[in-house]
Amino acid sequence: MQTWLLVHPPLLGPAVLGPLAAELRRTGAAVAVPDLRSAVQDPAAAGASAAGWDRRWAAAVGPADVVVGFSGAGIVLPALAAAAGAGRAVWLDAVLPPATGTARWPAAVRELVAPRTGDDGRVADWTTWWGPDAMTGLLPDVRVRAAVLAEGHRLPADLWSVGVAVPPLTAEPRYVHLSPAYDRDAGEARARGWAVAGDGRGGHLDVATDPARVAGLLT
Repeated sequence: MQTWLLVHPPLLGPAVLGPLAAELRRTGAAVAVPDLRSAVQDPAAAGASAAGWDRRWAAAVGPADVVVGFSGAGIVLPALAAAAGAGRAVWLDAVLPPATGTARWPAAVRELVAPRTGDDGRVADWTTWWGPDAMTGLLPDVRVRAAVLAEGHRLPADLWSVGVAVPPLTAEPRYVHLSPAYDRDAGEARARGWAVAGDGRGGHLDVATDPARVAGLLT
């Protein structure tokens, strides 16, 4: 039996990956979806700070054969795969870090964050970014949407200025391309010679709305 570790992005909690986890379990896989939200916050900081969040996430994951990083979790996936002792690392419509050195968030992401930062040094909950009715369209299933909204949280604004160290990738890499927003990352994965599944013509949240198709691309 293969063991899978599904890692949610910093902006969301594990509920967004719940439907995909259920689909993988139907194939006989053992699937863990840890809640890493609290590990973004630096417990030693007096105010809101994400310093060292990548190391805390790596320390929190357990062993797995396959580690899947969704969306923003891709930036720390090399460290997570190494910590889990995984044989395969899958970027699922995810930010692709450089092959070596220090990863930085894309400028487009930092530009989205800046106007949504409050006086307390935290960024508005991602589920509120697109207006009051946006999540209804993005997540039509009432139960899934309620679970995702219940996990809404505000991240330290400095998360997007903190560099992430990229260790050597020890796992076999794969990229799964769901949406046009990640065309550039999927293209870079191809340029590195990685296997890339998917055509990028779907939606980013297909992990929750079309989990059977996404599970097929993963496996």
